[in-house]
Amino acid sequence: MFVRQISLRNTFILLLFWLLTIRTALAAPDPPHTLTAEAPVFGEIAIEWLDDSNDEDSYILQVSTLPQTDWSSLGSFNSESRDVTLTGGSPAITYKFRILSIDESGQAASKTATVIMPDNFSNNPFANINQGEPFSLQLIANNQSKSQTITYDASPLPNGLSIDSETGIISGTVLEDGYFNVLLRAEYSSPEATPSLARLALRITPALSAPQLKETIPDVKMIISENPVIVNLNSYFQDQDTRIAVQINTNYGNMVFSLFDKTLPDPVSNFLTYVDRESYNNNIFHRSVNSQGLNIIQSGSYSLKDNKFISLPTDPPIINKPGITNSRGTLAFARTSDPNSATSGWYINTQDNPGLDLGDSYTVFGRAINNSLDVIDKIAAFPTGSHTVILNNTPYTLSDFPTTDGRSPSFNDSENIIRVQSIVRVPSFSYEINSDSDLGIVRATIETNGQSQNLALKSLKIGSTQLELSGTDIDGNTIKSLINIEVENNYEAWSISEGLEPGSNAMNDRPTKGRLNNLQSYAFGGKALDGNDDEERLPKIIFLDLNGEIRPSIKLFHRKFISDLNYSVQSSHDLKNWNAIWSTSDGKSSPLITDLKEDGIFSEITILNPVKEEAKSQQFFRVLTDYIGAN
Repeated sequence: MFVRQISLRNTFILLLFWLLTIRTALAAPDPPHTLTAEAPVFGEIAIEWLDDSNDEDSYILQVSTLPQTDWSSLGSFNSESRDVTLTGGSPAITYKFRILSIDESGQAASKTATVIMPDNFSNNPFANINQGEPFSLQLIANNQSKSQTITYDASPLPNGLSIDSETGIISGTVLEDGYFNVLLRAEYSSPEATPSLARLALRITPALSAPQLKETIPDVKMIISENPVIVNLNSYFQDQDTRIAVQINTNYGNMVFSLFDKTLPDPVSNFLTYVDRESYNNNIFHRSVNSQGLNIIQSGSYSLKDNKFISLPTDPPIINKPGITNSRGTLAFARTSDPNSATSGWYINTQDNPGLDLGDSYTVFGRAINNSLDVIDKIAAFPTGSHTVILNNTPYTLSDFPTTDGRSPSFNDSENIIRVQSIVRVPSFSYEINSDSDLGIVRATIETNGQSQNLALKSLKIGSTQLELSGTDIDGNTIKSLINIEVENNYEAWSISEGLEPGSNAMNDRPTKGRLNNLQSYAFGGKALDGNDDEERLPKIIFLDLNGEIRPSIKLFHRKFISDLNYSVQSSHDLKNWNAIWSTSDGKSSPLITDLKEDGIFSEITILNPVKEEAKSQQFFRVLTDYIGAN
């Protein structure tokens, strides 16, 4: 859909002004059959029309201001156009619009659409506001009707702000950052009054805060000898005040900036477009101003290529989005006197510049971290002057041009100019492994791939360890987290380590005399904890003396750090009906465990039968190993 915006002041600016003589023609084109006009706020009128025919060459939009009856033309549009937005106008005035369909045979007029322009507010269309700080704004309604009573409304307001409907005061402490396009409304008690409607832009930058964990990093279980496990650290750590950061590398030091991507997504996206295609490589700081009313250093418009000073190729201008103060260390788009003329040029506020917050103001979209202020001050301290340079092969004089020695800039050797060598994205977090309780279990490293930062874990041996990891944001604030890691075994990995066929079906292996089958050997092992190699580690029934009462129990070996076996101990007095006593899920803390010995790989567990049997009754035990890794 083609959209055109026309600027209007006073009543309307007549871009095209002529009286049209309506001619009668047998083949005049069909006019649009539906025309609508709406004024959502003061100073804006949205006009749309529908036209099913294709017999016109163009359209002309006309306006009449009641009670006048004469029509004035505002502009012409091609035959594909179906809407236009007008800006300007006067409060409480009724406007009537029509569309003329034009072709070489003549013209035809649509039915009219009428709209009343809302009354306005005297407030600035934006307000300076900071997260976590008290805020108060008195709305000033125009009240053209001179009504005695005014009822105010403003929505949506960010969390923490509210409006007093009687006084029109918006106040509170903002609890969230972001952009809020607030619709202001004032209703008047006079019956003939037109309500005031306006927009208020609230662009709220995040308050500086310590980093946080989105959620606890879960325990990591990995199989010995398998591929490394990758933990995306960006999924667990977060910094509420910085999601996107860039580093401006200069020949006099580097500066890191946090960008307000949530508050100003379009300007930040525009800046990153130039960053990502390396447009800022070898740019020049061409302006530096240090006065009571203006303190900035400026770049992003000119660069060096083959020792020639050239203008930077630019994309279309962006819409100005003011509302964030030009405070020391902030990053903003440079522009001309036209508020919506900013392209690639940017400046850094070397001091607070409240004068830049007046009027249309500027689009401030980032802040420097504290460690970068020294570099900013170093660049701002270089002498400046008006120097004639060859720009795009044409002599041109630039005022306030900084050089390191106060002389004219030298583009051949670049010794006395301040250059932006590059601007690159940098992670908003850096990570470090502070400690590892057992260095032999895994090899842990931090890997960076663009904006993604991962913890890579390569298993070394079976066992468990705990890592302490710290995440530090660009402002130097740190948070720590513990990560528990277990390196486990499974039958396939064990078979390979024992020199067995990894594909052999352990469930169907038959035990040979004096030897355990493969699954039994995997589950119970082949060497006792006391080091006796000849002792097979099958489960054994033993008898315990509990305060003079002899109770049957079972002793078994339980492989630790496994992923494909579950153990279950059962008892029976007739070999038909079996009762579960203990399983792996009951864990080591079960009250039925009367003795527990552990080495690196196995646990030797003694489990008591909780059911007291009659004297001389039979007692049977069995251990089921559920091979959950089997297909």
